[in-house]
Amino acid sequence: MARYFLKLSGRLLLTLAVVSTAVFFLIRLTPGGPAVAMLGQDASPDAVARLNEKLGLTDPLLLQYWKFLAQLAQGSLGESLTNGLSVSETILGVLPHTLELAVAGLAIGMLGGITLGIVEAVWKDRSPDVVGRVLSLVGLSFPSFFVAVLLILFIALPLGLPTNGVAPFTEPGSNLQRVLLPALAMGIVSTAYTSRITRSLMVEIIGENHVRTARAKGVREGRVLVRHVLQPGSLPLVPIAGISFITLVGDAVLIETVFARPGLGSLMVSAMQARDYTTVQGCIIVITTVIVLVNAAVDALYHVLDPRTKTV
Repeated sequence: MARYFLKLSGRLLLTLAVVSTAVFFLIRLTPGGPAVAMLGQDASPDAVARLNEKLGLTDPLLLQYWKFLAQLAQGSLGESLTNGLSVSETILGVLPHTLELAVAGLAIGMLGGITLGIVEAVWKDRSPDVVGRVLSLVGLSFPSFFVAVLLILFIALPLGLPTNGVAPFTEPGSNLQRVLLPALAMGIVSTAYTSRITRSLMVEIIGENHVRTARAKGVREGRVLVRHVLQPGSLPLVPIAGISFITLVGDAVLIETVFARPGLGSLMVSAMQARDYTTVQGCIIVITTVIVLVNAAVDALYHVLDPRTKTV
C-alpha cells in the first residue's frame, strides 16, 4: 500500500511538471508571442519590443523557463498585466467560489443520478424506467449554460431570486440562494449522465447469480437491493464522481459567466478579453492542477476501497 501511494505521488508530481511546462511553452509559442497577442497584430515593432522588454521575454527561453519554475517553487504565478496584483492571491480569492459551485453541482448530480438510475434499474422496461430514460435523454440534450438561462427566465425572475454575485460563507442563507440555481444548472446535466451509468451498472448486477440466489432464498427485496446490488455497485461510481467533478469544474467557466459569479472561470474569461497572459497562464495551471489532484484522489480512494487492490 505504501509503495502504491509513493508511486502515485511520483506520477502526480511528474504530471504537474509536464502540465506547467506545456502551458509555459504554448503561451510563448503563440504567433508573434504574448506581446503581439496583447497589443494586437497592428502594433508597431517598437511597442512590441518595449513590451517584450517589460515582460522579460527578451531573455533566452531557457532562462525564462528557469525564472518561471523558480516562481512556481515559491508559490507565485506572477503579477497581473492589467492591475499589477499578484495572480496567486487573485486566484485564491475566487477559487473557493468555483470549488463550492462544482461540489454543489456534484452533490446534486450524484444524488439525483444515482436515485434515478436505481429506480430505472429496479423497474426495468416499465413506466418508471421509460420516464427516467426519457428525462435523462432530455437532460443530456441541453448544455448546462442553456439550462442556466432557462432557470433564470422561469425560476429566478418570477420568484425574485438573485441571479448574480456571491455571498460570504458566513451568511449561509444568502450564500445558498446564490449558489442554488448555478449548481442546479450544472447538476441537471450531471444527473442525466450519472443516471444512465448507474442504471447500466445496476441492471447488470441485478441479473447476476448471487442476486437471483438471494431472491430464491426469500431474502426481502429491500435487503437484496441494499446488500447485494447497491454495495457492489457503488465502487464503480467512485471514478464516475471524479469524472463528473472535473467536468463540472470546466462547466463553471460558462456558468459563472451566465450568473455573473466571481470565480476561476469568469476570471480567466476576463483575463483573456484583457489579453492578460500571466493571469490566463495562472488560471490554466490552477485548473489543470485541480484536475490532476482530483484524479489522484479518485485513484487513491478506489485503491483503498477495492479489496482486490490490497495486495498491489
